[in-house]
Order: sequence, then C-alpha cells, then structure tokens
Amino acid sequence: MAKESFRFIHASDFHLERPLQDILDLPENLKKTLVDAPWKAAEAVFEHAVVENVDFVILCGDLLNPLTCGAAGVAFLLDQFETLRERNIEVYWAGGIVDDPERWPEAVVLPSNVHVFSKHEVEEFTFRRHQTPLVTLLGRSSQGAENIRAAEYAHDPDDNFVIAVAFGKADSETLATERVDYWALGGQHQSEILRSDEPAIRYCGSPQARALNEPGEHGFVLVDVDAQRNLQIHCIDIDLVRYATQDIDADDVALGRDLRQLLSKRVARLQSEASGRHVLVKWRVHMDLENAAVVGPSAIEDLLGWLRREFGHGQPSCWSVEMEILPPKELPAKWKEEDTILGDFLRTAAAHRKEAGKRINLKPIIDAETPASSVWQSALTGASPIATLEKSTLLGVDLLRGHQVDLVASTRRFGGSEK
Repeated sequence: MAKESFRFIHASDFHLERPLQDILDLPENLKKTLVDAPWKAAEAVFEHAVVENVDFVILCGDLLNPLTCGAAGVAFLLDQFETLRERNIEVYWAGGIVDDPERWPEAVVLPSNVHVFSKHEVEEFTFRRHQTPLVTLLGRSSQGAENIRAAEYAHDPDDNFVIAVAFGKADSETLATERVDYWALGGQHQSEILRSDEPAIRYCGSPQARALNEPGEHGFVLVDVDAQRNLQIHCIDIDLVRYATQDIDADDVALGRDLRQLLSKRVARLQSEASGRHVLVKWRVHMDLENAAVVGPSAIEDLLGWLRREFGHGQPSCWSVEMEILPPKELPAKWKEEDTILGDFLRTAAAHRKEAGKRINLKPIIDAETPASSVWQSALTGASPIATLEKSTLLGVDLLRGHQVDLVASTRRFGGSEK
C-alpha cells in the first residue's frame, strides 16, 4: 500500500514548433493571441504544477523539436524546469517523435530535477519523499515504433505505486495485463480515457489544439493519489483558443428558418461552451437543392461577412474561418426515382457512395481531358474519394438542373480558401 498521499501532473504534446492551422483572413486583434497560444498553454502546465504543489510532473513526448523551434524553445523549457527545481518538483520526461532525446543539444545541460527516459529500453526511476520511496516510474522514450509494447513494462512488484509512461498507440486490454496503477500516455492530441478503473489508462492530449480536426477542450491531467491508492483524476482545461465545426442542415433552409438567427444561436452556444476563450469555427452549409438560391454564392458571402463583423472582433471573439457549401445529407428521393439523366446520375452516385468511392479513378480522365490544368489536378486528386464524389455529385446536379456552378471556383468555399 502507498505510504503517503501524493499528486502529479500528466501532460504531453506541447508541439511548440507547430503554429495553429486552419486560420484564414484573421483580424489584427487575434493574430498575436494565436501566435502565443501554444506557448502560453504550455506555460500554464508548469504554473499549475507550482500552484497545485504537485510532487512531480510527467511529460509524455512531443514537447518541441529543438532543431526547428530554435533557441527560444529550448530556453523556454529550461526556464520552466528550473522553476520547478527551485520548488523541489521532479520532472519525468519520455521523448516522443519530435523531441527525440538524441535531438536535444549536447551543450545544453538539463536541471538535476529532470529525468529523461531512455529510448533504447524501459527505464525505472523512483520518486522519494524524505528518502521514503513512494512511486516507481517505468518509462521509455519513443524509438520510432508505432505501438506501445506492454510486455516491455513487466517488472517485479513492490510496495510502491507504479506509473508507466509511454508514447504511441495503445491497446488498453494489453496494457491492463501489466502490474501498473496508472498509464500516462502521449502521442495523441485529443484527450482520451482508455480505461477508468484499475489500472487507469489515459491520453492527456495537447494543451492547445492546432487545427479543426482537434475540436473541443484541451489541457492536462492532475492526479491525486491517497494513502489507499485511490485516484482522483482532474482534467484541467488551459487552452486559449478552441476549434469547432458547425453543420447547417438543408432542413434548416427548407423550413424557411432565419439563417442569421440560427447562426447567432450557434455562436452563443459555442462561446458559452468555450468559457471565455476565442473560438475558430468552420461552417458547413448543406445545400437545399430545391431552393439553391437561398444559400447560393452571394448569400454565403454575405453570411460569412456578417458573422465576422458581428462576432469576430470581440473579447473573446468567435471567428468564422470559412464557410463551405456541401450537398445535403440526403438528396430528394423523387429525383433519384426519375426516369431521366438526373435520376440515372444520382443512382450511379449512390452506388459509388455505398462502396466508399473505392472504384473511382479520375486520373485517366484528368490526364486525357485537362493535361495542363494543375487546378483540376489538385481539386480532383487531392481530396478523399468520398469528398470528391460529393463535390462531383453537387456539380452534376447543378448542371443537370440548369445551375451553372464551377467546381473549383471559390463559390464552393468561402473564407480565403480556393480548394
């Protein structure tokens, strides 16, 4: 049994070398905030370590690439480590892909409180309080393997609380077979609980999201362990900027709803959920093809401009990075049943969609019809088969129903993107 209670922080994936993505046409009031966001979020991890008076901090990889991040990134980490050293807080660091321990500058010596796990084998450290051993930490920096090998963490059990530190993809059932009390995992930007009972297995996620495919809250994990080894796990959100994608269904348009009123309510909900943080949102408007003019190019341009003026300059702000027109989730059934070219076209498209577009090969057509058009090449070969099929379906419907729409024109997506 654990002799005393203790607490620690589990954090990972700072990626200080990587700026925020999916940011188009930003206003001046947001630029500095977005540049600083990854650094301030990482700094908040160490500030909480001091404020919460933790015993140690576990860092599970991909903090920064010292080669591309430069002296500023290295100096930042050294300052944070030194602050923790002055308060007798230990740091246990398992390197990931970008922060491979062998990339760390040889001339830069880490403070004595920082313990870096080997990348060649699982290494063991013991955390002690007043010379009394409380925690055994088993960890390994990434050696490039994609999956975590649970068997490498096999050890002789003792009376200490056991924490395993790893980077990569994990199979919870395999990890649970080892005698470990808490698995601290890194290498995934979204937080995830793989197992909540014994042993606890968690990805803490990145402190700051970087793109639209990383929606929701981001932060780190604070763990309290009492003398009976009971865990209280707290997810602490410290991100400065949140990403979100919002869909507007064709039904909302077909029912004659006021789109501005609908968008205002969505923005209010996003800002409430973000709790005072800035929000970057992408809008996906599923076109009502029977009333296409309602969400046509001019209407979408007006809507995007209105959203940016109305909500994009406040503190906090909700900035609409782009607005994309998509086919409705379901095309009108009567169109598919028509004994017309349009009906044949939609039935063919539906058949391909069921097969996830696996049999679609546009390259011979592109090479034969538009050999000199790099725009068409990138538009039709750069996307996934399903995305290409959806755009092609919309194009075909528009043409067959008399709406002349250019697939690669900016009338399909608004906000600075020409994709």
